[in-house]
Amino acid sequence: MGSPSVPCSVLPSPGGALLWGHTIEGDRLFLVPQAHGTWTVSAFRRGWGDWHDTGLGFGEWFRGALAGALATDWLPQWEPGPHPVERVDS
Repeated sequence: MGSPSVPCSVLPSPGGALLWGHTIEGDRLFLVPQAHGTWTVSAFRRGWGDWHDTGLGFGEWFRGALAGALATDWLPQWEPGPHPVERVDS
């Protein structure tokens, strides 16, 4: 059964998008498979009640989101970079 807020199938459905995270405001983040074998970041924006396609791959989107380089008014505000990375040895 489909969802009125997510306009594509979601894994484990064949060819479905991967729900990989959410923001503190409850926006849901997806990786959506594209016809040419890549995946792009899309989001169900809870505050807007809509679906937002970025057209960006995960690496490009993530770097842009953390750097504040994406023109967006729906992502949480980040502290100015660079952001430290904590390494955990197991």
